[in-house]
Amino acid sequence: MGRKQRFLKLVLSGEVCDGKASFQPLSKKDHISLPRLMKLLHAAAKDTRIRAVLLVVKSLTIGWAQIEEIHRLFDRLRQERKQLVVFLEQASNKTYYLAAAADRVYLPPSASVEFVGLRTESLFFKNLFAYVGVEPQLFNIGAYKSAAEVFQREGMSENSRAMTEAILADIQGRIIDLVAKNRNLLREQVQDWIDHGPYTARAALAAGLIDGISYEDELCLVLEQLFPGVQEVRSVKSKPKDGLLKRMLTFYRPQVALIVAEGLIASGHSRRAPGRSPILGDRTLVSFLRDAARRRRVKAIVLRINSPGGSTLASDLIWREIKLAESKKPVIMSFGNVAASGGYYVATAASRILASPSTLTGSIGVIGGKFNIRELLSKIGITTDAVEKGAHSGYASATRPFSKGEAETIREQMKDFYEELFLPKVAGNRNRSIEEVRRLAEGRVWTGAQAYSNGLIDGLGGLQDAVEMARQLAGLLEKKSRLLTYVQRRSLLDFLPLQLSQSLGQERMLALMPEDLEIS
Repeated sequence: MGRKQRFLKLVLSGEVCDGKASFQPLSKKDHISLPRLMKLLHAAAKDTRIRAVLLVVKSLTIGWAQIEEIHRLFDRLRQERKQLVVFLEQASNKTYYLAAAADRVYLPPSASVEFVGLRTESLFFKNLFAYVGVEPQLFNIGAYKSAAEVFQREGMSENSRAMTEAILADIQGRIIDLVAKNRNLLREQVQDWIDHGPYTARAALAAGLIDGISYEDELCLVLEQLFPGVQEVRSVKSKPKDGLLKRMLTFYRPQVALIVAEGLIASGHSRRAPGRSPILGDRTLVSFLRDAARRRRVKAIVLRINSPGGSTLASDLIWREIKLAESKKPVIMSFGNVAASGGYYVATAASRILASPSTLTGSIGVIGGKFNIRELLSKIGITTDAVEKGAHSGYASATRPFSKGEAETIREQMKDFYEELFLPKVAGNRNRSIEEVRRLAEGRVWTGAQAYSNGLIDGLGGLQDAVEMARQLAGLLEKKSRLLTYVQRRSLLDFLPLQLSQSLGQERMLALMPEDLEIS
């Protein structure tokens, strides 16, 4: 008598994070660990009991690069002849792209498919600041370094628009290619779908965007029709259980260290308040790197970066620690949704760099300055006075503008960092001349695919590819090894809705801002 056929049901709801899903009792937002999801899909691919995987996608916050990492696991399911069925509670550009790699896609009857093409939008505050009396005194090094434009202009500059159009065209081209391949269509037909969206569920079914209409509770019947006698498996082992005896016997196995670095780079310890974006603290990351570098059983380090950059000082201190670790053992950088400015800067200390095709990459440039709020204070009846014992002791004050000499000094310091640190570090890591790198720099953001074509990274791949590359460089491909994951211990302050944190306002920044070029 044959073994019963099973299917695994996975529900995705909330924000997908590259590290361990953190417990936040004061936050209503769910968090999904991408590594944990990848382990489950990998285990499902190997499990001979499982005939199909049912992925239920609800309110999901996910990045384009994370979607492409999940697609690699979908390919693995196909290789093992597993069927993948995706149920979308609602279909946006992102979730439809996620589901487009599946064998079948279903929606509830009241849902819609908002497959309408990519778009990014920024708010510009120049006129508002002029009205309320705030003077942005921001400087940038790099013709494409556009982070300050939202405060100084009424719309995009020509360079910023050209860069953004190139990024959107590259990502949308991949979406169209995937949909055309899986739906057996010409690219022109998929573009026509996009231009005629959005769709109701019934219209999407009639047009061929989806395979059926069903409520979530009816999906078991759908799978029963596809695979008679199939039953849901309640759990799947993502890894064998390690008992005390096994831990003792395998204690001396070589290890690959995995460190996940997410958020805006800043001085101090990493932190994340409920409902807020994470802060990547240099002290936390440096302590992890030092520990991994000194452990004899750790033969290689994988550093997963998902950061738009941040403080020049914190980025440089992290770079130095990566360089020290890399002198002892291979350090592989795995880029997540974004690794730009400081996020790319720190990667130039590594042995190898991998990114997904849609990872926002590069932005090799510098931004700095301050906001002068003296006129705003005057409008609301506040006056200031100060005692100074140096010609420039108040240069960082928000209650007065830079003098001409101070502004020139700030620009020279930023230029020095760009010319003497950033460009040479990129050139050294990529084995290119300064002038070759300069043509790719100027603050320009690339997709991972574009960055690979331009030689800014070593290859296209996800987190698992980075781990395998680390094993290869450490000579572990023929040996059994363990993955040692570094997790930050949470403190009580992390759970408070408000935090007292160091201001970034007066630091020179290596940052892709604002909103990390949000593409929807």
